Amino acid sequence: MIVSASPHVRRSLGKKRVMWEVIASLLPAAIFGVWYFGPAATLPQLSASIGGAVIAQGFVERLRHHPVTVMDGAPWVTVVILGMSLPPGLNPLIALAGGAIATGVVKAFITTSTGRSLLNPAMVARVLIVSEFLVPATTFTVDGVSTATPLASGSPPSYLDLFLGMRIGSIGETTAVLLLVGGGYLLWRGIIRWHLPVAYLVGVVATSLLLGRDPFFDLLTGASILTAFFIITDPTTSPATVPGRVGFGFATATIATFIRITTLFPTGEALAVVMGNFATPFIDRVVTNRVYGTRRRAGRASA
Repeated sequence: MIVSASPHVRRSLGKKRVMWEVIASLLPAAIFGVWYFGPAATLPQLSASIGGAVIAQGFVERLRHHPVTVMDGAPWVTVVILGMSLPPGLNPLIALAGGAIATGVVKAFITTSTGRSLLNPAMVARVLIVSEFLVPATTFTVDGVSTATPLASGSPPSYLDLFLGMRIGSIGETTAVLLLVGGGYLLWRGIIRWHLPVAYLVGVVATSLLLGRDPFFDLLTGASILTAFFIITDPTTSPATVPGRVGFGFATATIATFIRITTLFPTGEALAVVMGNFATPFIDRVVTNRVYGTRRRAGRASA
């Protein structure tokens, strides 16, 4: 019997093809961020995070006498998501260190015996960056004024501006329309399934309503769309069963939205995803699929 790590895609697609299609679905939102915030404020850190990740993974694989797999697309997906979740203008050296930690430490060493990642590498790197470099990693410029949250100054943007991405935020999280297009492409290709994105978005809406807020505003701000379609859907860190995924997505959204709303901390999604990753092994242990040929309930009489 051959046991391999996720992703397991029910199509004639190899892992390398899947990874590069995910990158292709992220590119429209990333390109928009580069255009909107300016190449000088975005390209240096995006390039640094990619370079740090590729070099670190290649170095670790050589050191461990493993095949070098930097071109299979996996490290590129990790650091493109990491780079898109960072604010424009961040020091490229910080992004470089984040990319190296994501693939050279988290992805390489924090894994199970079957190769499944225990934690989402990009989100761990994001949390560490914020923890170590709080001010530069959580500072956004709004009309020349630096604030600790992208929506802290000025009048709130309209729904249309939020949908199109005409707002301050991290490089790749602002344009809801392009993120939805990319997520829709992954659903159409069968690379991700709908359970996690829908559960996450429903969790955002439910938490927003519970806190007396505008759910549409909370859906279109922060990194809700990016997280729903591209982060929690990581097959190596999400639960294996459909009920587990639904619970994981809803709970992660609840925690992320609560952190973001009550603390104005712009990395609530990353912290919530990491917390959810810690719970995934327990979810998989408790929520399991019924083995075919066995009874649904102990002691149930046979028909």
